[in-house]
Amino acid sequence: MAAQAPIPKFNSLAEIYPSSSAVLREGKRWNDVVGKFQEVYGTRPTHIVRAPGRVNVLGEHVDYSLFPVLPAAIEEDIVFAFRPTASTADNPAHIRLANIDKKHHYPPCDFPITHSGEEWDVKLTEAKGWDKYVRVALLECLEELFPGGEELSGSDKHASGMDVLVSGTVPPGSGLSSSAAMVVGAVIVFLVANDLEKSKTKADVVHLAIASEHRMGLRTGGMDQSASALCLPYSLLHLSFHPTLHPAPLPLPPTLAIIITNSLAPHSLTDSAPEEYNLRVVEMLCATRILLEAWGLDSKVGKQRKWLREVLELWDGEEEDEGKLLEKALGEIDGILGGERKERGWTREEMSEKSGMSKEDFEEMYLHFLETRASHLHLYQRTYHTLTESLRVHNFVQLCREIDSNPSTTPASDPRILQLGKYLNQSHDCMRDVYECTHPWVDELQKVCVEAGAVGSRMTGGGWGGSVVSLLPVDEIPTFLKNVREKYTHYNGLTDEQFGEAAFATLPGHGAGGESSCFRTSG
Repeated sequence: MAAQAPIPKFNSLAEIYPSSSAVLREGKRWNDVVGKFQEVYGTRPTHIVRAPGRVNVLGEHVDYSLFPVLPAAIEEDIVFAFRPTASTADNPAHIRLANIDKKHHYPPCDFPITHSGEEWDVKLTEAKGWDKYVRVALLECLEELFPGGEELSGSDKHASGMDVLVSGTVPPGSGLSSSAAMVVGAVIVFLVANDLEKSKTKADVVHLAIASEHRMGLRTGGMDQSASALCLPYSLLHLSFHPTLHPAPLPLPPTLAIIITNSLAPHSLTDSAPEEYNLRVVEMLCATRILLEAWGLDSKVGKQRKWLREVLELWDGEEEDEGKLLEKALGEIDGILGGERKERGWTREEMSEKSGMSKEDFEEMYLHFLETRASHLHLYQRTYHTLTESLRVHNFVQLCREIDSNPSTTPASDPRILQLGKYLNQSHDCMRDVYECTHPWVDELQKVCVEAGAVGSRMTGGGWGGSVVSLLPVDEIPTFLKNVREKYTHYNGLTDEQFGEAAFATLPGHGAGGESSCFRTSG
């Protein structure tokens, strides 16, 4: 399952969707997409690409500090039906986009791909919302793969235009990474349309997708894009980022189901990033710099920005046990980041004084790195969460590997399954009280899920809204969903269809992939 594996080509829907019910449901949907494409564009698509959303079971807000996480691809996904269109020097590439999601009324758009001087232009400023994710993916691919202009480096091939029709079942704003699925899928669409997918790997897709979202000003750590691109069915993805990207499958005990419940709280990470998501990234960078200086590691790093996992390696690289390293670091942070600043936070002046850098260099390197708005940065709390959450991931992985894979294993017969759930509950408590990234609706829903019988529940996603992920025995799913529907305030008044979209069980599914002879159509 190496990240260097080729981009998958599927031969049947059964290879993509792990449950038979999903295969039947999605078969109709895919046929509908092909028919709608012909209705919109007057011809049939030549290819179909799909990219799934993801649920992060454990390891929230630690990926950008390069600590491991435990996501899984979900059955819900974004499907792209498309047909490349010819382009030449006299007839530049043109993109036509349409989205068949009727609930959110996404408008169609079309725009030329042009190159002037040293820059590509995809009319990003004209983006109407959803299409911005596609445009940034196309722009990143153009800049990296066609760096010299309209022709592919080393050949006379021009960047292709395309007609694209999108169908999505990942609820936007749910914390299930609909944006990452959109970007990952758009990257693969570009590669296939330009006949480049055979020379690229899954890791290339992840790299292009991460860089695309960075163009939008959201400093993601790479978990969402990696999960959408790299996951395998029936397993969580134990995803490590240090020293290099390393994905490994981690089977869940077979008696446990993953349940996703959407809080329905409105949220947008990109709009609120300066006070929320990006601020947390900057807080962790600043905390890491101060730890680095306190531990006397400045001579090894200089003025480079380093993430916390990298600094722990420099601090105590001889410790091979990840758990012991995290516990040792936890014993250090109060003395360095605590004191009177522990509760009130650090001012910019206080941080620069402890950074070992000049005020000008520190602000340029750390405070101007991303747009943020805050007078005090809470370094102790953010670091405490990052280390304890990473320790929970470490312990969860160890426990999963120990638990018997016997399908009759239950929480009653093996109390270690209950401990897995406790790690989720502890994670939520820490995100609510220490990292401060939950939402009142999410906190209410998490409590309802635990009371309804979940082994463990926690917020999942970037935060400040989104969904709750729960683990519970497979045979308790119907009762659990019934109880959650009755007790969660914001599910009142939902139709059966609306509730089914907001709360559902999912099997860990396959990562993103593209067309094969099975999906290609003539015409």
